[in-house]
Order: sequence, then C-alpha cells, then structure tokens
Amino acid sequence: MKKTLIALLTASMVISPALSAGAQEEHEPVVFGFTVTTNNNPFFAEIEAAVRSVVEENGDVLITSDPQSDLQTQISQCEDMIAQGIDCLLLCPIDSAAIKPVLTLCDEQDIPVVNFDTDVVDVDLVDALIATDNYSAGVAVGKDMLEKLPEGAKLAILDIPSNVASDARIQGVLDTVGDHVEVVDRLNGKGDTGVALPIAEDLIVANPDLAAFFGMNDPMAIGCVQAVKSQEKGDEILVWGVDGSPEAKQCVSEGTMVGTGAQSPATIGKVTIETAYKLLAGETFEEKIYIESFIINGDNISEYSLEGWQ
Repeated sequence: MKKTLIALLTASMVISPALSAGAQEEHEPVVFGFTVTTNNNPFFAEIEAAVRSVVEENGDVLITSDPQSDLQTQISQCEDMIAQGIDCLLLCPIDSAAIKPVLTLCDEQDIPVVNFDTDVVDVDLVDALIATDNYSAGVAVGKDMLEKLPEGAKLAILDIPSNVASDARIQGVLDTVGDHVEVVDRLNGKGDTGVALPIAEDLIVANPDLAAFFGMNDPMAIGCVQAVKSQEKGDEILVWGVDGSPEAKQCVSEGTMVGTGAQSPATIGKVTIETAYKLLAGETFEEKIYIESFIINGDNISEYSLEGWQ
C-alpha cells in the first residue's frame, strides 16, 4: 500500500456512511469479519458498535470474533471467518508481525483487509490503515509527566509486547521524558485490568520508591490505580494511561489517575467502515489515516463528559 499519511486533528469529526459495494434497492449482503485484541475492553466495544451501526444500516452482515488476547485463537478465528466467505476483514492484530499468516491467506483469496487501531508489520498485505497517532499519545502523556514528576522519578510501564501501537505509545513517552525519569521495569499487562492489577501490586512491593505507572491503555492503567489503592500508595504513586475511556476520565476526575492520552474509538470505527465500503466499491480512499491524540488531565477534565467517549 502507498505510504500516504493523513493527520486528522480533531476526534469529533462527523463521518457519512458510504453505500455498500454495488448497492441497489436489493443487493447481496456484504459480509465483514471483525477481530480485535479482546472484547473485554470498552474501547474495542465502542469501535465495534460504530462499525456495526453502519453495516446493519446498509443491510449487510458483521461477524465479530473475540480472541481474548490469544494470538493463535485470533488466527484460527480469522481463518474460520475467511472460510465462511467474508468479503472484507477488519483487523486489529494481537501481534503485529505474527498475524502475517492471516494476511497472506486473505491476499491469496483476494479478500481485502482494513487494518485499524494497531498497525501490522507487513503493511503491503493490507489495503488501508486507520489508527490513532499512537506516538503522539505517548508524547502527550510524556509532556504531562515532565510537569508532574521530579527528576529521577522511578517509572514502571505495563505494555503489550509485539504490538506496534504499544511500542509507539511507549516510545513517545520515552522520547519525551528522556533522562528525566528512570524506567525500573516494563512488563506485559495484556491490555487487561485483571491481568495488570497483580503485576502492578508486585511492582509496588519490589520498588518501595516507585513514583509512577504508565499503562499502555486505560484498562491496564486502571489496574494500576487499583493496585495503588490496595497498597495504600495513593499519595505517592501517579498513574497515566491511554484511551480517554469513561472509566479513566472518572479516575482523573476523582484524582486517582493523573491523565490519559485520549482517543476516539467511535471515529476510528466510522472511518474504518467508511474506508472498507469505499474500497469494496472501487472508490478513491485514503490508505493511511492517523488521528491525533491529546492529553486529558485534571486541568481540562471538566471539558469532557465522564459518561461517554470523546
């Protein structure tokens, strides 16, 4: 695919649904396959809901799978959807490189792939990419850390290994904070609150002078918030995340989380399905769309609803 970069500077844009491929008064339903890291994440649920709304409005079909953060399950479920005869795969990979067998199979069977949220490594095997500018999300968080953490503060990071979005967010933080903080550990929280909680508790015990957590996404950051509370370290350890989820914004409002690099999953979902329909209809479409991120913290939390996504 071409390497065109389009930055959308607002997450509140209005997207008009495109008509399905070959749409007529009566048409053969277009069948989309949809897969994400895990459905146990409100961010992905919001994307799926935005996609489903447009698909069903057009009288088409969306098949959703839930690999529950297991790579082999995701590959197997994608193979099943391909066998069911999907017309297009909407893909957020668990492992950006190891998902290649699915991409190769789609290529062999002429099934277009719209990659969203997390970039695959083999970009030439997908037709389009729609994602938050994950590096900018890390930069936004890193700038907030510089303002709130003293020099030499110890930081622990919870990430998802082999995930391009995770790596980009963390690199954005690290490039921004430089030598201002010391990273004491970087562990796999699998993007999940329940997984992150005991890991964060162990990190607090192992590092009595820990100053901050960065959860690569809000579910992991909320696990860190819960760990800080359980270890009675609320006055000592600061927590940042990425997503701008309603739960995270509630934590920011309460003061239990410092900030979150905001995304708009509804925008990602709408742009993803709009791009898929344009692709199937043979229309012109942007092949790479990055949506800018920004910080939500105590300074601006009053500007955002706590009950929904931005």
